[in-house]
Amino acid sequence: MVAADEVATPTEQSAPPQQAALPQQAALPQQAVMPQQAVMPQQAVRSVAKSSFPATCKAIADDIEKMARQYPQLINFRAVDQRECAISYGYKTHRATTRGGWSSGVPHPDPEGIWFYIGIYDPNGPDAQSQIHMQPVVPNWWIGSRKVMFLILEGDKATPAAGAIMKVLERHGLQTR
Repeated sequence: MVAADEVATPTEQSAPPQQAALPQQAALPQQAVMPQQAVMPQQAVRSVAKSSFPATCKAIADDIEKMARQYPQLINFRAVDQRECAISYGYKTHRATTRGGWSSGVPHPDPEGIWFYIGIYDPNGPDAQSQIHMQPVVPNWWIGSRKVMFLILEGDKATPAAGAIMKVLERHGLQTR
């Protein structure tokens, strides 16, 4: 989560958030873009047993934390701060100024900032009814028997991290059905 001293107030100089430029992007409402899944060799995919989801979620958060050297906007990401299978992070963000769509309800990044959410949840459980998991225009992503929601906004001056985060998810079994 974003610490109070990291949240910036909107300014006229702030550029709108940009999405990582990845091949074959799928557009979401409010100009948000989700990276397309890349094909991973079978041996690179870690097996995910039903009982291992807390461990899988922790491993994903640990891998994202290790990316901070390459992606300065992840400098304050801490795996220990994540709860269960919902990973949320914002760095150099401000309150959304747009209306409608999922992006109006989440912080928007400043030019050097980032905001993302990864939810790994039981499609038949109560989390499936959470508003953030009910987005109409996203890929049908799964890890094992769990649905995956990945939403990201990146500032236009930030080193794009969406593709690298997707690769982390793929190493932990992300598949499109």
